[in-house]
Amino acid sequence: MANLDNTNSIPASRFVSAEPVFSCQLDGKGKAIPLSNQSEATIQQPCWIHLDFAKPETIKWIRSTDLIPDLVKNELIKPNQISKEIRFDSGILVVLKGVNYIPNELPDPIVTFRFYITDNLIISTRHQQIDAIFQLKDNLEKGIGPVDVADWLIQISELISDQVNLSFDSVHNKIIKLEDLVLNQRIFSHKEIGRVRKQLIVLRRLLSPQRDIFVKISTERISWIDDNDRQRLHDISNQQNHYVSDIDSCLLRLASIMEQINSFLAESTNKRIYLMSLFTIIFTPITFLTSLLGVNLSGIPFNDQQWSFVGLVLVILAICLGSAIWLKFKKWW
Repeated sequence: MANLDNTNSIPASRFVSAEPVFSCQLDGKGKAIPLSNQSEATIQQPCWIHLDFAKPETIKWIRSTDLIPDLVKNELIKPNQISKEIRFDSGILVVLKGVNYIPNELPDPIVTFRFYITDNLIISTRHQQIDAIFQLKDNLEKGIGPVDVADWLIQISELISDQVNLSFDSVHNKIIKLEDLVLNQRIFSHKEIGRVRKQLIVLRRLLSPQRDIFVKISTERISWIDDNDRQRLHDISNQQNHYVSDIDSCLLRLASIMEQINSFLAESTNKRIYLMSLFTIIFTPITFLTSLLGVNLSGIPFNDQQWSFVGLVLVILAICLGSAIWLKFKKWW
């Protein structure tokens, strides 16, 4: 973490009226201190304000406060966001997407987390509950939370990445089970593959831009991020890049599973058609004999001649022979 001697501070009275979902002051040792009107946000003990942007009180406070640049205000309360990072003179705005991992449930819900961070203040907003936030609060209660704003940025990024990792591991295990079923030639519903494929696509769309965001943050000339912090951000980006590669591999494995299932279905259909063909071959002579013996001889041409029945049989045989020659000529036989 960066070692700064800046003594700039912000009185807590300027933001405690925001009616946050959660707020605290980092004590610089991994724990959180409750905020009061006498608290001051400093570089050594920064403050974290976590808001629900859907509340009218939050929207009113964000629009009226001078702690946030005007361009950032709209980004913090905008419902639909894409992952991004924007640098300002006083800090950076970051929008990250993650998942709330739910065991044995696909797809996992996608959540969006926005925060504006300076050297002594963190203002974050969300509407859906985010599991990574609860884990970070739990770390603060245990005394293993962030010690400054750079550490907060890294820890929340790691926790969001961990949730994605859990979701991906769940999908990967599901793919392994599907592959085992295919190897045992057990056919299952295409809906199973559809749900897994949807979750993989969602995770890829989520991770692809964010791996670039962490690299961009690490290369920004920000005074409160030191070389160790930059390396940790690079590690998070490399981890997410690894996830993207694994997701691409899983998508190819799903395509292979689909091909095998289609092959099994085609083989099963061919076996049924073959079986029906065998029954047809067996019953064709019987059908021919019953049809032949059931002919109304008084209705055929030359029925008054003795050779009329033999002639009918010869005509039928000629038609059969001609059909066989034609099939052989067309290479259907």
